[in-house]
Amino acid sequence: MENFEFDGIRIAYLQHGDEGPAVVFLHNAGSSHLIWTPQITALAGRYRVYALDLPGYGSSDQPADGFTLERYTELVRRFLLAHELTDAGLVGNCLGSAISLTLARRNPGLVRAVVAINPLTESTAMHGDLGALARITRGLPTLGARILGGWHTPKWFARSTIRSWFFSGRAYRECPYVAPLSAGFPARALVGLVRDLSAFTALDHWPDRDQLPPICTIWGTENRILSAAAGRTLNAQLRPDRAEWLDRSGHVPMLERAPEVTAIVTGFFAEAFAPARPTAQDSARS
Repeated sequence: MENFEFDGIRIAYLQHGDEGPAVVFLHNAGSSHLIWTPQITALAGRYRVYALDLPGYGSSDQPADGFTLERYTELVRRFLLAHELTDAGLVGNCLGSAISLTLARRNPGLVRAVVAINPLTESTAMHGDLGALARITRGLPTLGARILGGWHTPKWFARSTIRSWFFSGRAYRECPYVAPLSAGFPARALVGLVRDLSAFTALDHWPDRDQLPPICTIWGTENRILSAAAGRTLNAQLRPDRAEWLDRSGHVPMLERAPEVTAIVTGFFAEAFAPARPTAQDSARS
């Protein structure tokens, strides 16, 4: 993996493919770039593919703080600028989707299109299992949050968390990435996220939707971590150009339903990156 420095923090990322438009993958909390392996393999022949390990996860540094939507979004913005990726496609899951949508909203000139899988917002979180953890953590005093945040999640906890991401027990057992993702992660990364959930409230409201690039949403209908029912309410606000609902799929459809997700992503980006067709007015001018 290669490294990118963000305010003194080492960010590990994977790059595949040397030609074509840029596509950047951003994972959910508790995982790493590994969840995108099927999609990276499929897209690398046509795109320049980048997949980041967010701070606190995978091979990236584990800082003491900064696990907020604001910091994550600034990290990705600087990554795009540093690599001259000023017209990139973004693909995110959960937290990665929240980062992608926030960046597209603030810097639409940097983003060609967004695939937002199971978007994390305050509403989708609070109506799912993540909401229970958020309510507990929000009620902790600062000292208690620091003590909890100093805990490094053990393998049994990581495996239990990963199991909850899957609808199918068979898909979980056969997934080759469960073992490498089960090393655990610093609890402060997750504690920081849930204590920052109020910052995700803005993602439940989209009065500026017409100013954003094309968006595709993908939801696992059996998602336990985030509420797919709240996701339908979100979609009514977000008005995605394409909306997919994958039955018998949970929080990681890119693993549980890899062929379908890959087909959706490749099809959506094929349209998003296609050269603009000349209009009748353009033809008249020529």
